[in-house]
Amino acid sequence: MSGWLRVVDIGAKRTLFETLVPESVWRRHDPNPRGGTRGTRGVSVHGNRLVIAGAERLYVFDESWQLVGEHTHRLMADIHDVLADERGIWVASTGIDALLLYGWDGELLQSRPLREDERLMEELGHPGRWLPPLDPGLDYRDPRHRTGVFDALHVNGLGRAGNGSLLVSFGRVVTREEDEGRLGFSALAQLDGNGFSILHRQPGVSVPNHNVAEAGDLLLFDDSNRHCLVALDRGSGAERTVSIPGDPPFLRGLAQIEPDVWLVGCQAPLALYAVDVRRGKRIATFPLGGVEHEAVYGICPLPESFADPGQLSGSDPYAFWKRASLPAGVTPIPITSRGGPQARGRA
Repeated sequence: MSGWLRVVDIGAKRTLFETLVPESVWRRHDPNPRGGTRGTRGVSVHGNRLVIAGAERLYVFDESWQLVGEHTHRLMADIHDVLADERGIWVASTGIDALLLYGWDGELLQSRPLREDERLMEELGHPGRWLPPLDPGLDYRDPRHRTGVFDALHVNGLGRAGNGSLLVSFGRVVTREEDEGRLGFSALAQLDGNGFSILHRQPGVSVPNHNVAEAGDLLLFDDSNRHCLVALDRGSGAERTVSIPGDPPFLRGLAQIEPDVWLVGCQAPLALYAVDVRRGKRIATFPLGGVEHEAVYGICPLPESFADPGQLSGSDPYAFWKRASLPAGVTPIPITSRGGPQARGRA
């Protein structure tokens, strides 16, 4: 078992649909007992297309939940987040410290190996300087090419700033080889035409922090170490926090559903929490049930144009992922309604 995809009606507090996610084809070679190549790795919507990521694969669905695209590439190494836009799909390739942009047809449009960005590395203290450079001849989807700890920035969150620039979460930045996999600091960055700029750092991180989003003057992220949603005022630097309960909570997943209200994911109990950042409090809980050790990973509000997927019958647990259909007139290029998608109560 790798992970689950769930469609939740947050108004009715019930799960409309759930299905197992296909295992990575590299799972048998993965030595990591936690995470690694397991699970669903991010979800993002643009126009009439929904992108769901596995460890090394992108699945693209239309509004009727037909699979209209399935893409993989040798640089998709331990994906941790995706962000869909008009150009294509941004991918956080965490296993090799890289940002990738793929067109809607699956073509690699842009590759940014982060450890080769000299200005960024200098600003962050040269994390991973002991690691080998990327080898253009290797298929990094195979975890055997990433033995030990191969990432030093743990890029694990993507978002969009109000000015159109890309927001990036570096969940745990490690600058000393002896601290690999156990200690570092987290950072939030912005990428525009002038390169990266660091917006926030948090020291003393033992597990990665997650996600990044912007709402007006606020910069938000999941603090998986202090178990709280953090909203930073970019003008004053003031910090607002709202704690999330759990044993462990291990926060992941962040999505805005109202002007001041955000959904945050929790591991145990498996649930979504609605947090009002203006009032500084949790205002609703959405239990998800789930199985042992399951954790929320990504959250994405669905536009009203998306149909209810409908629970499939039959003995094949992966039937949902095989509903591939490319009839005449269907294109992997998303159609965006004026003003963009509007969330109306499903996630």
